[in-house]
Amino acid sequence: MMRSSSFAIILSGLITFASGCANGSAVPPAGGFNGSISAGSEVQKTRVRIQQFADLPYGSGNLTPTAVASGPGGLVWVTEEGNGDAPESAVVGIATSGTRQRTYYYSGPNGQGAGFYDLVEGPDGALWITDTFNLQIVRMSPQGTFTGFVLKNSDAPLNICNGPDKALWFTVDSDPPDIGRITTSGSMKLFSFSGSENAFANDIAVGSDGALWFTQPNANLIGRITPSGNVTEYSKGITAGAEPYSIAPGSDGALWFTELRGGRIGRITTAGKVTEYSNGIAPTEQLYDLAAGPDGAMWFTEFETYGTFQIRASKIGRITMHGKISQYGRGVTPDAGPIGIAAGSDGRMWFEEWWISQMGRVTL
Repeated sequence: MMRSSSFAIILSGLITFASGCANGSAVPPAGGFNGSISAGSEVQKTRVRIQQFADLPYGSGNLTPTAVASGPGGLVWVTEEGNGDAPESAVVGIATSGTRQRTYYYSGPNGQGAGFYDLVEGPDGALWITDTFNLQIVRMSPQGTFTGFVLKNSDAPLNICNGPDKALWFTVDSDPPDIGRITTSGSMKLFSFSGSENAFANDIAVGSDGALWFTQPNANLIGRITPSGNVTEYSKGITAGAEPYSIAPGSDGALWFTELRGGRIGRITTAGKVTEYSNGIAPTEQLYDLAAGPDGAMWFTEFETYGTFQIRASKIGRITMHGKISQYGRGVTPDAGPIGIAAGSDGRMWFEEWWISQMGRVTL
């Protein structure tokens, strides 16, 4: 995720970018996969096919995909952030065939641009999007009408997810950390808590215990906040300097999270017990987003960086509830830079490729 007031990607040993609940993976999205997975179960998959689709509006290289989620109309929805040469950001609806169906552009409340970062389909059937540039939460109707709700603390919202209380919950790039809650009518509340220096909250997801769980990369912590605002932080079992990044609930009732450094996937129970898994993952690989798949396993994005602004070894990973890891690179352009990943309404996993501005699809 972005840090502080820096909304640029840093590619020199460490990249920070959108993931998380992006993908809407706090809970299975309203338009997500059908069927049910019993807790702790998973279907073993040995044949995986990956395809890429070059149908995002590239805007002469000025639009960058930032997050993906299943949403209205059974489409896969993607946010794209514009840079200084393309001040409009975009929300794009992709059919499960891989073809772009809808594109809605937004230039912010003052026409000076927007910084779309993460999105999720809310309980009202609209898309809810964080806008880091204008420091607001944006609601987009299925017809493409945008409504903004500005944060009162002048900090940027980062990741957003559906909460257990029919509201949306989001993290804020603030120090000390803030967790936000917004209802579908736009009523907003921020919960502040003391933490380590620069211990901002990054990704957020709802757990099987009805609380919200979030990552704190700089502080090397996993946090938990109840709907009433009580916060607990956990560090035991997390490797020093691992930087927990994205988090999502698994079919086993625990929360699973990626670690930016060291090539590991973590699992934390609702009691706070942490287990880390790394078998088969190179320590140089950076793991970003993850989401629960229709097979009961967690799917995640990963790639390596080298030199200055160089990417290689882009892959999609899978980890079962028992910690068995598989990685898939065939079908993924080596320098694609996959970031966000989400389950689509077609029972397949969808991911966006930041570096080459394409979409990818994983058929299980």
